[in-house]
Amino acid sequence: MDLKDIPAITITQAMIDEYARLSGDFNPLHVDPVMAAATPFGGTIAHGCIPMEPLFQAIRKLTGAPALPPGSIMSLRYLRPSQPGDTIRIEALPQAVDAEGKDAGVAFACINQRGDKVIEGRWTLPQ
Repeated sequence: MDLKDIPAITITQAMIDEYARLSGDFNPLHVDPVMAAATPFGGTIAHGCIPMEPLFQAIRKLTGAPALPPGSIMSLRYLRPSQPGDTIRIEALPQAVDAEGKDAGVAFACINQRGDKVIEGRWTLPQ
């Protein structure tokens, strides 16, 4: 899958604050830089959906639809937090098939500017 034209995103505190406003999730770890500075993270961290944006863009490109099609399956693991200043891009492996010839989905990783995987998983689109 060619993802070269899927833009990376750079996370900002303004982006995090806007997501908090839209979602109602005002956890101080996201929106209170003073409190968050005293945590092991050393600052605020993005809500989990924010570093997934390149993945959502890739799925929109693949399907031509504005949202995941009904029947889509996604499994993922968050490996490390993303913070303001992090730039996140997507990497994906070609769609695979299982031993029965059925769609086994696409493995993906959201990767920061240091090359660290922040999220990894698999999505399977309905057939």
